[in-house]
Amino acid sequence: MPIADGRRKGVRATFSDQGPGIEDIELALRDGYSTGGSLGLGLPGAQRLSDEFHIDSVLGRGTRVVIVRWKR
Repeated sequence: MPIADGRRKGVRATFSDQGPGIEDIELALRDGYSTGGSLGLGLPGAQRLSDEFHIDSVLGRGTRVVIVRWKR
């Protein structure tokens, strides 16, 4: 979704699920950590590429990730 903040323009993307949630967000944001056998680069990679990164997760209810990237 395109966004504007004064003179800045950018894009915000929101991702959410109703899965099991993330028990340890700090651990999930470490390169190489995976509970599904992947490379474990998804969340930490998204965080590195974003200017703003917010993650909320409740066990048994799901996870919501919001990222913002401002135009340079």
